[in-house]
Amino acid sequence: MTAIEQLLELSLSDAPNAQSTPSPAPSKTPVNGSASETKGSLLLAWQVRDKHCLVIGSGEVALSRILHLIRAQAKITVVAGSRDIHPEIVALHEKRQLFKLIRREYQTPDLTIYENIHHTIADIDTIGPENYAQIDHQVKNETFAIVCCCIDDYELSTNIYYQCKYLRLPVNIADKPPMCDFYFGSMFNQENLQIMISTNGKSPRLSKLIKDNIAKEFEGIDLNHAVENLGLIRSRLRETIVIDDDLVSIDTRMNWIKTLTDFFSLKQWSEVDLIPASSAPPYDNRFRYVDNIIKYFPDFPPKDYDEFVKVVCEK
Repeated sequence: MTAIEQLLELSLSDAPNAQSTPSPAPSKTPVNGSASETKGSLLLAWQVRDKHCLVIGSGEVALSRILHLIRAQAKITVVAGSRDIHPEIVALHEKRQLFKLIRREYQTPDLTIYENIHHTIADIDTIGPENYAQIDHQVKNETFAIVCCCIDDYELSTNIYYQCKYLRLPVNIADKPPMCDFYFGSMFNQENLQIMISTNGKSPRLSKLIKDNIAKEFEGIDLNHAVENLGLIRSRLRETIVIDDDLVSIDTRMNWIKTLTDFFSLKQWSEVDLIPASSAPPYDNRFRYVDNIIKYFPDFPPKDYDEFVKVVCEK
């Protein structure tokens, strides 16, 4: 039985009369269509690094959004109101982890607070290299990448949603799934490794239970180190194996790294050290162990883990 099945069975066993009143077997076909029409969200690793993001609110939910955005290295503006601001939000501002903390109620101009009306391009067909720097500046410094509204006022939050829609700003209205362009889900993080579990706004609690189950499954395994190891091999492969940039050649390289990844378990990839312990500035020998692996390309190093480690550590 899978972890998800166990969680679902547990939730059913806690329901009143779950044993005494059997229910008909659930249909595998969604109510509104066939199994092939099952709907979900497009899960993406959205890059908001160095981009402005707006959080409206000052409570626990606002704090959780802020912490997600800090991890993503966003420039965070918080419109928190004038009272009852969560102390951790204030502390984050004092630590300079927020771009701006506005201690007043939300105002409509907040959505365009950083815009420069003089930075406009009349005709997008005229966009050329001379405009690229200006556009990059606008994206990073003059518009909000996302807006998160975390207030209890239904009428105001609905109004904010439609203001964002008019301005083409992606928005999340807390606890109102129909008014969300995106969900935050439940996150399992180990530095470079991020796993998101989403029930598309239907059961945040179940998302957390599944996330906790994943955390227990990988307890004691440094998944981030495994990511670092495989990322180092992949980037070094691109640098040292010079092949044509046609689809066939790129496919060959991608299939090689995929096959190599499957050689060993997550635990094994997390335990091998691909950077020599003696590596020090100017790091002349930093890639020695990785190069011992890549020299086999397009063939592969030993598939036996102990033999592989010996190959890695060869001088």
